[in-house]
Amino acid sequence: MIYNIILSLVFTIFVELIISVLCGINNKIDLLLIVLINMLTNPPTELINLVVQNTKLHYPIIIGVEIIITIIEYLFYKKFLRTKNVNFLYLAIINNISSYGIGLIYNLLV
Repeated sequence: MIYNIILSLVFTIFVELIISVLCGINNKIDLLLIVLINMLTNPPTELINLVVQNTKLHYPIIIGVEIIITIIEYLFYKKFLRTKNVNFLYLAIINNISSYGIGLIYNLLV
C-alpha cells in the first residue's frame, strides 16, 4: 500500500511539473510549491482510491475526489504561486486531468 502511494506521488509530481513548465511556470520557487502541494493532496487521494478501488462506486467517487483536489490545488496556486502570467484554474485542471489520465492509461496497460 505504501509503495502504491509513493509511486503515485512520484509519478504525479513528474507529470505535473512537466505540464506546469509547458504552461509557463518557470520560477523555481513556484515549481517547488507545486511539488509541496502535491505532497499534501496526492496521498489522501491515493488512499481513497485504494479503499474504493474494488467497489461499484469507484469511478464516481474518484471523479468527485479529483474535482475537489483540483479546486484545492487551484486555491493553493492562486494564493501562493508568484507567477502572474498563468491562469491557475486552467493549470490545476490540466495538471489533474493529465496526471490522472496518464496514470489511468498506465494502470490499464500494466
